[in-house]
Amino acid sequence: MKSQNVIIIGSGVAGLATSLFLKKAGMESTIYESRSDEELETGAGFLLSPNGVKILDEIGCKNEVIANAAVIKRIQQINSENEVEAIFNNHSEKYHHAPLINLMRAQIITVLLKEVQRQGIEVKYNKKLTSIKQQPHSVQVLFEDETVITGDIVIGADGTFSKTREAVAFNAKLDYSGFWGLQGVSYVKDFVLEEATSYFYNDEHFQFIFGKAHPTNQLNILWQAFSQRPEKLPAKHFEKASKETIRQLLYQQMEGWNIPKHLFDMIDHTEMFFPRSIYEIKDLSVWSKGRVVLVGDAVHTANPFVGQGASYSLEDAMVIAKMLRDHDYRDAFYYYEQDRRTRTEELNALFQHMNIQHDIDRKMNEYHIKWEEETYV
Repeated sequence: MKSQNVIIIGSGVAGLATSLFLKKAGMESTIYESRSDEELETGAGFLLSPNGVKILDEIGCKNEVIANAAVIKRIQQINSENEVEAIFNNHSEKYHHAPLINLMRAQIITVLLKEVQRQGIEVKYNKKLTSIKQQPHSVQVLFEDETVITGDIVIGADGTFSKTREAVAFNAKLDYSGFWGLQGVSYVKDFVLEEATSYFYNDEHFQFIFGKAHPTNQLNILWQAFSQRPEKLPAKHFEKASKETIRQLLYQQMEGWNIPKHLFDMIDHTEMFFPRSIYEIKDLSVWSKGRVVLVGDAVHTANPFVGQGASYSLEDAMVIAKMLRDHDYRDAFYYYEQDRRTRTEELNALFQHMNIQHDIDRKMNEYHIKWEEETYV
């Protein structure tokens, strides 16, 4: 039996995509977002692998997203002496029927939101969740403005610091993973990036990755940096630090590197930094409780080196909607967790143990549940 009144908490990639798949399944949903529509930017961008791109095709958003992204066909691995150690050619379009793309977060959100609006799905902003109360035949959501909304089920798509998660597993812990990450969008004047190339500078402790992420924008270079650190950086020196403090942190990480001037220009030309200590969820024994279920970063924070955060969210969105189409919510949540927990844990383990690239690519990109087929009949 289909749930006809679905409450989605969070309007990021996971929330927007889930609403579109629910609509495709003939189910109505409303999205509630804690921030205003003018302050939604929480990251610069990411690589989206073929498995995620193929999910976009199922909701009619693939072509527009690709048109506002950069297709990556090769990756140059460069050491701190500015020596090219390896060039990896990417053949995902040939073998997996979808490209590997580099894109700004704002671009994919814009495309998804436009499709959400076109299909008449409502997004309500400035709705900060405070609590969820389960009833025998419904679920109530209370917001900070004292609004109370009643629905059939709640889907928590509210990210790493999910409030919805408390209604599923109150004692689940969010632990610092031992990594911090930085992102930014920039440009350089006197350096021409090779088309379809991602550059990966690294030493034992620090990685700096960049490449084009839009075909025409002047600010079209997306860069990402990651480093290991046993103890979390204090927020006042990192997440809440000044732009100049962040720049100095990056310069310190590359101290002693024999690197070209354009890397420093890239940092100097960055006006908005996105710093984040990277967390992982511990002790999350279940992904749902009663009429509440979690998707995206609310349920499985992804190691940055896996590069699957957005793709996992898109896969979650499709699978949860498909299961709700085919089953009552209890079975839907059960089969959703069974499929997605196995998928994410197996793939994360491949990266952790550094299995050969072919195995990773195959496992990552050959996963695809067909929407048209009923699952677990």
